[in-house]
Order: sequence, then structure tokens, then C-alpha cells
Amino acid sequence: MPINNISPYSFKKLGVKSLLSNHYMLAFFKKFCDTIVSQKWKFKRAKNARYEDQDFLKVFFYSEIIGRSIHDTSEMLNEYLLKNKKGRRRLFADGRKKRIIPHQTEVNKYLRKLGLNKARKILRTCLDFQLMEALKLGLISKKINIIIDFTEHPYYGQREDKMIKGTNRQKGTKKMRHYLGFSILSKNVHLYAGLEHVANGQSKIPIILEFLDNILNLGFELSYVLMDREFYRAVLLHEIKARNGNVLIPTKEYKKIRGIIEAYIKGEGNRVRRYTFSSATEAKHRFFQHVYLIIKAKRGFTLQGVKRDYRMRKISLDDARKQVFAIMTTEKPKGKTSSWASRTSLFYRRRWLIETGFSDLNRINRRWKSNHDNVRYLDMLARLLLYNSWKMNKKLIKNARTHEGRTRKWTLVQNQDYLKQLFLTSEEKSQGVIG
Repeated sequence: MPINNISPYSFKKLGVKSLLSNHYMLAFFKKFCDTIVSQKWKFKRAKNARYEDQDFLKVFFYSEIIGRSIHDTSEMLNEYLLKNKKGRRRLFADGRKKRIIPHQTEVNKYLRKLGLNKARKILRTCLDFQLMEALKLGLISKKINIIIDFTEHPYYGQREDKMIKGTNRQKGTKKMRHYLGFSILSKNVHLYAGLEHVANGQSKIPIILEFLDNILNLGFELSYVLMDREFYRAVLLHEIKARNGNVLIPTKEYKKIRGIIEAYIKGEGNRVRRYTFSSATEAKHRFFQHVYLIIKAKRGFTLQGVKRDYRMRKISLDDARKQVFAIMTTEKPKGKTSSWASRTSLFYRRRWLIETGFSDLNRINRRWKSNHDNVRYLDMLARLLLYNSWKMNKKLIKNARTHEGRTRKWTLVQNQDYLKQLFLTSEEKSQGVIG
């Protein structure tokens, strides 16, 4: 597909020719291959092996780009490259023709050699590489916001182990794989930065703290850490604050917090209240963290409207309380308290970026049904890399077009199409199909 069919603008005029070159666009794929090969040091390659490690990984990654199964991708890629290759194809005694691309069974066998622990190391290395590339290109700053959330993938097999959890939120099954996702937000650029397959009964706090420590070791600084109520733990807030980050998290309606909200509805107290968040009294090690509660109206309501309706007895106190909620933060109010409260509570909406990001990952490729946890994990990694590629390219192209007064967006489909074109061109050259 010609470049002009993908984007209506000239990339040369935009000043991003080097960005959209074959070398840059596939840099994360090359890093992916190199990292996997480095983790397979104990698997010796047979002397008569026909394929290199990268041959298997090409099929896998190209299947992620075009959103097709490994079987379909292997056959399509093999036929595409052989179509223009000079010379006759060798015919074996059993009627099979010689291939230059490995078959589906060989690709799957290769991927299964990597255990889940090695897959975790591969993911960490590859995503760190992309984050540092984004920093080097000026797409993000050293001061970043972290977004944390879960995503569920339905499981339809027969396994019963700690890596498979129960669920009532998936169609046609009561089993799932549970993933803890991490993303960063900086300069309005949203990038995935981590993923963990969480086992049944496994504590999430050590996983979160390990991720944050890795981010800090890369040279980044924490601003806000945005989380949902699932991570409502005093020890977690305490540890994040100790790392110079500030937490934004909705409160649970415990008795004391419910009393604060009801008092505000009655006209007693301010919108922002100081509160001491602590571990349970029976906890072995108790943690205390001073936080600030910001009372906010739910979508479709206003705080003044809720208070007015209650004062005029149009709604009961219980109904009024259901129309508002409170956000907890470890950050001290800055400047005018009312303005700070509005800005902070509105910023919490950015947490939904990780949710829409998970939806975009499913647009890149359909969810796999493999029973092998490590293969599913590598599938998720490939999609995270493709998503980050789209977001980085989108921002760079937007920056270049802004100088020309053009603001047309770079879509996920355009990014995937461009990667497909460059991938095929690169493979044709490596196979000698084109010079």
C-alpha cells in the first residue's frame, strides 16, 4: 500500500520522515526479538535447523499486526514471499512444497519454550525500552502519572489452578485470567508500562511497589498514582507517599466518611476535609496516612444542586448521599482550595484512559484462547508494544502538523497499515525477493 494512501499529508513536509522510516517503526519489534533470543540461551539450536529464532517471531508478530491467527499468517506470509521469488519450489516425496516461513505448529512450539517468568522479564525489558524512547523523543517528561487497573480475559478450558480465577462477569464461562495493568500519562500521552498475570490469592501491593521502584530506577519521578477502590489500602498509600508520589483514589463509604459526606450535604463543613486513613485495628503492622477528602457530585449532578434539593426536601438525605462521592488524595491543597479541589477531582477522570486502552488492545487483535499462560502473556506484550507505537507516532505527527496548522489525527488503523507495509518490505529484502 503506497504511503500516500495511508496519510493525506506528505511526511517529508511534516519533518517526520525519520520517524516513519523502516528502522524506527520496527525498532520495538527488533528489541522484542533480541530480548527473547537472550532469554533462550539454554535452548541450543539444532545443527540441521532450517529456521532462525527471528523467523518464528516474525510470524507471531505479523499475526499481531494484521489481527489474524498464526496459521493464517504463516500461510499468507509464505505464499506472499514465494510468489515473487525466482526459481522452482522444491517438492518433497510426500507432496509437500518447501517453505521459507515456518508453519504454525513450529511457531507455537517455539513460543511455548518460554516460561511465564521469562515472559515477564521480556515484557519488562521491551516496555522499558519504549518508555525511554518516548522520553528521548520528548513525547513524555520525567514527571509522570501512573494509572493502575485490572483487566479480565475469559478462560474456556478445563484447568483448575491458581493462575485461573473464578468470575461471573464473562460470557459463557466462570473462569478467567486476571491481569494487573500499569500505564503512564505524561504530556497528554498515554502509554502502557507494565502488565502482571495475577494468581489467585496473590497480594497486589508488592507487585505495584516493585513496578513503581522500576519506574523510579529508570529516572522518572512520580506525580499522581490513579487507582480504583480495589486498591484501597493504607499501607499502599503510605508506600507511594514515601516514594514522593500522590495518590488519587475513590473512598469506600465507611461510617466516618459517610458521616463527613452527610454533614457536607446538611451545610456543615467544607468540600475538602482532612482525614486520617489507617489499617485495620487487628492488622499485624498498622499504617497511618494523612489524606484529604474531596467531595464531588456524580455525573449529571452538581454539589450545589444536591444540597439545594435536600434543603428544599425534594430528596432524602440517603438519596442525596447517593448522588455524591468522595475522592481521597495524599496531596495537600494548593492555592485556592475550591479551585484545587475541582482541578484534582476532574483529573481523576483520566484514569479511564487505561480502560479505553484495554478496548484498543482488543481492536488490534482478537483475544487468544491458548491454554498456555506464557503464550497469552507474550500476546498481550505484542499488543502493548503496538498500542504504544501508535500513541508515540500519533503524538509526533500531531506535533509536526501543528506547526503547519493541521490537526488531523493519526489513527490506530493507519498505524497498523503502515507497520504492515514496512514489515513486508523488510521481510522481502531479508528473503532476497527484492533488492
